[in-house]
Amino acid sequence: MAADTNLIIFNQRHPELSKKDENWKLIYNAYIGGLQFQDGNYLIQYPKESRGSFNKRKQRAVYFNQMSPIVDMLSGLLFLNEPVRNIPKELNYLLDKVSGKKKLNEFMRIVAAHSFMFTCGVLVDTPNFNPDIIRTKKDRLDGGINPYAVLYLPFKIRDFNINVNDGELDWVILDNSYWDHPDPFSPGQNVTKYTLWTREICQHFILMDKKAVIAEPPKKHGIGYVPFHFISWRDDNNDFIGETVCEDIAMLCKLIYNNMSYMDEMLASGTFKMLVYPSKDGKAPTSLVDGGVGPLAIIPVDIDASFPPSFIGAELTEIKPFINAIVFYMAETLKKVGLSTDETKEFVKSGVAKEIDFQKMQALLATGALMMGRAEEWIFQTAAAWEGKKFEKKKIKSEYTSKFSIGDLQTEVMMLNELLMHPVKKLQQETLKLIVKKLLANDITPDILQVIYDEVDKGKSLVSQPGMDLNSAAQKIKNQNKNKEEGL
Repeated sequence: MAADTNLIIFNQRHPELSKKDENWKLIYNAYIGGLQFQDGNYLIQYPKESRGSFNKRKQRAVYFNQMSPIVDMLSGLLFLNEPVRNIPKELNYLLDKVSGKKKLNEFMRIVAAHSFMFTCGVLVDTPNFNPDIIRTKKDRLDGGINPYAVLYLPFKIRDFNINVNDGELDWVILDNSYWDHPDPFSPGQNVTKYTLWTREICQHFILMDKKAVIAEPPKKHGIGYVPFHFISWRDDNNDFIGETVCEDIAMLCKLIYNNMSYMDEMLASGTFKMLVYPSKDGKAPTSLVDGGVGPLAIIPVDIDASFPPSFIGAELTEIKPFINAIVFYMAETLKKVGLSTDETKEFVKSGVAKEIDFQKMQALLATGALMMGRAEEWIFQTAAAWEGKKFEKKKIKSEYTSKFSIGDLQTEVMMLNELLMHPVKKLQQETLKLIVKKLLANDITPDILQVIYDEVDKGKSLVSQPGMDLNSAAQKIKNQNKNKEEGL
């Protein structure tokens, strides 16, 4: 092949994979969290916000990971009971070592979690397997050349083609790029390496620069089909590219992340307000500009404006809508997977309504169990094919649990609710105590203030009457304390 023809391998991407890349990256970053999410540029800059203010807000932004608990819990439910496997004894080695040093259960847990989030794939390969040399099990064990499985996330799947006649893969191109640094006394380098798998051969391509490609000689594998299997919990179009509810959940995570940042900005601006300072020349005194008034910024104005010095900034009582929005978004993430919650306190669900939610989750888990069983059976069959063996379908069966008792599901849901909702509860408590301190600290004694703090920690709301806002609640407490002092 000419070099320019080989470059197509590196320049081409399947359009369906390319179209979903950004959504899949959002899902993956939301699952990993931490700096992975923060560096994903998911914080939205407000049109009137300066670049400097935005960068500072971005540094303060905190991400509450909603994706990871949901994904790990739902995929983990498939392993609540040990999968029932019926396999030939010749393939038992895969149970203890199927991918590197990972046991099959450990590997399949990872596959289940990622295939729930998005389309991924498993390749079954073998290191330099030669059936003419390796004739017995002892030869294979002595040579350490057991077939093994590798999980590929969608970002590492470059291109593929489905045969219109049998609906199976004709070929697939996988990204096997790596960091090469064998010598600690010399600089390392990124090696861009793609691998083409067809029904007959495997061939590696290494990109040297924008114009040069090293194409290694193709090797026949003798499997008879492409040893790569797409996996996703749901594929409505049978195009190997799955649809997933995690796309919606990831967007909700992004909304929560932004609203948390807006609320944090309001808390900061409400705490560190600006001083509007009238002066004759429209300038602030040098002593105030240099030293400020505590941590406050100063805005000088013309003294003829005829108003006294004043502080401007967000009011801390204005954060309640943000808290309500965050709680709402968190509840919506659970509804996407049939894990509705009463945490919003809008209504108390009946037993029938809760059972319907569990049925939704049961249906999702049933699909996941079916897909994991099929994927596992394919891994066993393909590993056998690498050894030149073929077993009847009934000889290899793998079944995952898809039915759970309501009690099991209720326990898991309660744990998940605690995990997801607790940060907001704590946030509400600490925010409420901050507001109480700002509004009442100068009007009540420290011991009464501590009593209020204790009540907040116990979950007793200061706003106990419908329609009463925080200012009204604060005034009510002032009046109550005044009455106590006057003996009324």
